[in-house]
Amino acid sequence: MRRENSSTNNESNQEFQQSRFTTVIGCILCLIGIFLLVSNEGEAASVSHSLNEALSHIVIIENIYDLSKDYEDRLVYFSGPLWINEPLTEPDYGVIIESVKLKRRVQVYQWVEIEEERTYENYEDGKHYYYTTEWKDKLIDSDQFYIRYGHENPKEMPIKSQIQIADQVKIGNIILGSELKKKFNDFREITSDQRPERSDIKMHAGLYYHSSDLWNTQVGDVRVLLSFAGKAGDIYTIVGKFVRGTIVPFITPHGNEILLQRKNKVTIEIMFHLEHVYNYWRTWIMRCIGWLVIFMSTTCLSNTIKKITLNSQYLSGIIPLDSLALTTSFSISILVVGIGWLWYRPIIAICITLLSTFPFLYYAFFSSPNQTRERYHRIT
Repeated sequence: MRRENSSTNNESNQEFQQSRFTTVIGCILCLIGIFLLVSNEGEAASVSHSLNEALSHIVIIENIYDLSKDYEDRLVYFSGPLWINEPLTEPDYGVIIESVKLKRRVQVYQWVEIEEERTYENYEDGKHYYYTTEWKDKLIDSDQFYIRYGHENPKEMPIKSQIQIADQVKIGNIILGSELKKKFNDFREITSDQRPERSDIKMHAGLYYHSSDLWNTQVGDVRVLLSFAGKAGDIYTIVGKFVRGTIVPFITPHGNEILLQRKNKVTIEIMFHLEHVYNYWRTWIMRCIGWLVIFMSTTCLSNTIKKITLNSQYLSGIIPLDSLALTTSFSISILVVGIGWLWYRPIIAICITLLSTFPFLYYAFFSSPNQTRERYHRIT
């Protein structure tokens, strides 16, 4: 009997050593998943609370041309047409436009290396390389190509991509701060029938080509796409902090930044509702990522958890071994979500926390330990 026990212990020790690596990985993944969920829920709750708090203290600017001292250092809401003090220009292309931003996107015609492995009748023929030409936003280093001769790319961008931002932008007598101007990202392409004066620049389908022959493009040729955001005269709705006639970010007591911008005239309720919707979807995306990491963790730890469970009469009655990874990862994720909301919405947090125990309670009442062991042995 002693020899049998010693041999059994040796086998279990060997199995434990073999699974030690996956156990360590599982523990690390579990900590990462919990951290992602905790930080995500804390941020989601904080942002939601800050938005509600900001909405209750916001001040409406009725007349954007007659500003009162009562607006100073307050969170304000207003809307009106944009005014630009000086137009933005691209002289080489004859473009002059009054807008908050003017973007120049540059692409270069270059060689691209494509690597593939060929197999013929279960015989691996090795790696093969072939080359094609494409328009690319960034330079491709042809010195790294397998076949460099005949596939040389330019070493520098002849023209650089850039975004110009107007110096002064106003709505009425209210100046939009630099942080607010950065939020104008609804770019629209500039379409013009005016041909550039330079003979080496050609225009086709709204794009400007630096090419000697538009229909016979060569490596090193450049094309430029111009677009703008926030055109003068367009109506925008703004929410931000009013400081000496300028709109800057409003920092809530929880450290969240409130600085909102929407095109057209939008009510206060819709402005904040859209922010809640954005926060909602961002939170759920992070929840799914966190759950996936914890699911990978419980998959790595499943063998260890199963062995511990089978040696315990109590645990074998509440832990479903046939769906261990899925059930455990679900419960841990729900538990962490509930804890994250405990400070802001305790009743909801308690309900969510109780929900995390549902899978184990279900198996405790509708599955016996013997059935659990039988299912496990059938699986293994």
